[in-house]
Amino acid sequence: MVAFQAMATADQAGVGTNQNIIFEKVIINIGNGYYPHLGTFIVPRNGIYQISTTVCHMPQGTFFNGAIVHQGNNVAYLFGMPNEYEHATQTVLIQAKFGDEINVRNVGPANENIYGRNFTTFTGHLVWET
Repeated sequence: MVAFQAMATADQAGVGTNQNIIFEKVIINIGNGYYPHLGTFIVPRNGIYQISTTVCHMPQGTFFNGAIVHQGNNVAYLFGMPNEYEHATQTVLIQAKFGDEINVRNVGPANENIYGRNFTTFTGHLVWET
């Protein structure tokens, strides 16, 4: 079994383009694949993973553009309107190999402000081992 759930408790100001969003509060980390200081899930077993994220961005006059990223490639995008507290959510299935990295990033613009306080989450689990 592999499963993780993490949340951002602290607000994150000035998140740069292609910078990981950090989900520092670990709720579950079965298989020890999630690294909270990096905001990265490093795949501990080959398989198909269901990955989900919800990101709340703070009003700041610019759109939020984020992505679920696998091995540096954007898999699914997140979008938020400017001047609003808005949640963006995506859920995907990713076929991944041992050691692959999966994370959630701000893909632009620079200096994004992310609302923590358990509104911003990152979860995943192994659906099928290959």
